Formats: sequence, C-alpha cells, structure tokens
Amino acid sequence: MSFYNAAQPVNIKNTYGEYDLVEYLVKMPSNRQMKAGSLRVNGFLKLFKTTPAGVTSAITGAEGIMLDSYAGIHSLFRNTNTSVNNRTIESLQNYPRYVSMLSQHDFTPESLITSSLSAPELKGCLNTHLLGGNDANKGIAFSMKPLIALNKTSADLAQSKFQEMKVMFQLGSAIEALYISGGKPTIPTIASLSYELSDLQLSWVETIEQPSNAPVILNTASNMTMTLTGLNSNIQVVSANPYDALSISFMRQSSTKSIYNNNIMSEYIPDLQRLEFLTNGVDAPLGYAITAPVYQDVALNYYKSLSSSGNSIWNNPGGVTNSIMNRFLSENGTFGIGSAFTSSINDKLQVALTIDENTKDIYNPSKNPIDAFIYINGYLQL
Repeated sequence: MSFYNAAQPVNIKNTYGEYDLVEYLVKMPSNRQMKAGSLRVNGFLKLFKTTPAGVTSAITGAEGIMLDSYAGIHSLFRNTNTSVNNRTIESLQNYPRYVSMLSQHDFTPESLITSSLSAPELKGCLNTHLLGGNDANKGIAFSMKPLIALNKTSADLAQSKFQEMKVMFQLGSAIEALYISGGKPTIPTIASLSYELSDLQLSWVETIEQPSNAPVILNTASNMTMTLTGLNSNIQVVSANPYDALSISFMRQSSTKSIYNNNIMSEYIPDLQRLEFLTNGVDAPLGYAITAPVYQDVALNYYKSLSSSGNSIWNNPGGVTNSIMNRFLSENGTFGIGSAFTSSINDKLQVALTIDENTKDIYNPSKNPIDAFIYINGYLQL
C-alpha cells in the first residue's frame, strides 16, 4: 500500500523569485517510510522580459528564451542544503551545473526531448517553446526530481530513523539560469529577464514501515570552485567525507553574466596537452598521465566519473548513449574531466592540467581566466 504526501514551504509565499530561499520540513506519520527516490518539487514557472525602455511583460514564447537543455527547471535552483534530525548531511553549491553534467552522462539531445523523465523537468532543446506557458496567470507547470542526498539512497527512509528532514533551496538569478538563443542582435529588444515560481510543494510517496537495522547509504555531492589563470594548473581537492569519483566542468569568466550566453554550459578547453591525477602527491588513481592526444581518454574517464549518480541510482534507462563521448557535443558544451576510483578515498587529490603554450589568447587562462567547477561524489551512512 502506498500513500502520497506533500509539504508546502515553511516560508510560504504567493510567488518566489531571484535569490529567495525555499525551505521544506518533512515529518512523516509514525510507522511510515518514504520510498527511495520519490521526492519531487512541483510548481509553476512564469517568465518576464524587460525592454531597454524599462517596460516589463510576460514572455510570449517567441523570443528564443531557453533554459539549459540538460538542466531544465533545475537551472533556477542555485544551491541546496539537506539535513536529517538537525544534522546537515549535504550542502551543494552550483547545483544546476551538477544536474546538467549528470544529464549529459545519461542522455543525448535527441533522447532528452523524447523522454518522459525529462519532459516535466523542462529539459531538452525545445523548452523554448514551452516557457511561454499555457496558463495566463501561472505560466508552465513543472515537476522535478531533485538530485539531493535524500533522493539518492540505498533503501526507503523509515520514520523511526528519519524523524525530521529539512530541504532548502536558494534560487538563482535569471541571468544565471536563462539565456536567449541566437546571439545578441544588433538592436536588442530585451534588456533583462526575470521569473517567478508559484504553488511550490515538495511531494513524496510513503509505504508502511518495514523495521530494519540495516544502515541506509546516501549518495552525496559537494562542490568547490577554482579559477585557472595559467597554462599549467594544479587543482587541489579536499573533502570532509570519503569519495569515489571527481568530476570537473569549466566556464570562461568572459562567457558569464550575459543573457545571450548559457551560463551553465560545460565549455571546451582546446589544446589540452597533459592531464594527471595524484593522491597525496604520490599515487596516481589512473595509474598513468594522460598525454597528447588526450581527448578520447579524457572523455572516457570523465564519463566514468559520473557513472555512480543520476539514472544509475534510480535504475532508470540512460547512459548507454550519452553526450560526453560524442566529439561534436564535447566540443560544444559537454566537456569535462574526471576520474572514478576503485574504492573510496579521503586523501588530498591533485589534478595537474597542462595547456599548449601556443593556444589562442581567447583560450589562454592567463588572458581569459577559466572557472573550474569541481564536484565530489561521496557516501554517507546513517
């Protein structure tokens, strides 16, 4: 027997916008357990445009406004924080980019627009046709499955062990989440974008609790950022929890903060000459340095670094065909580096990255700094 349950935000409002906090408190009835992977955030999204003259109105859907096709509605949820029984178990910054990277592992652009898993999350390159909405007052309905630790567990969450759970999201800015495709026109007709979310709720499925002393394993993710400013870069990675994979995507600082650029894109780094992973400066998790030509090995190891999250957690189809191992897609928005380890480690990790000295100025980090977004895949036992 299954039961549907839902919670409204603790800080309930009619609408939520840029930088707002949305916090949920989950308390199940006695003798119930939450089905693993059943958490969803549901609501409505409405978008607005402001002209250079300062006039604001709802979009029509013909402006070419888009969400990142791999992140969809997740693009609006900048940071997440999750706690169990007043103990923080996960705090993830730059959450939309993490979702985008996992979707690149699980889907191709074609499978995104044909998947019933992706449609309610407004993913896919056709989302520009949906964002105008079908409700004049509320916009477009959505339902997303948040990639947070409480939704990536080895078993159902029993009320006797998980008496109180809190999930908090900080919403991002419109310029981070939305962009206008086709490049900047000679005479712009849109100066800025904004959005509002309404009727937000967190829902899940419950069943009768089955007592068990077995621990529950939660798949966690943490993020740190670093800026590359030279052709030879050493990325130092530390984590509070044991981890078994590391994934990094990149974005040039010159590409951000424009409504005509996708600020969640995983940008390509050309002229990469060498990549090496070192644990405590001695052991190499890959067993060797990747040297030129690097890109096939880089793509394969990046793909493997994302293979223990996303659809693999929920046993959903996906990952057989993907966007990461496709050369054209890798060079146009799905590039990254990473490594998966044979067992969990908790050591200091160094990623050494070398770019050819003859690379063009636009790609040279010393002249155009590159932000590296580092995601660490870990596990927590409760």
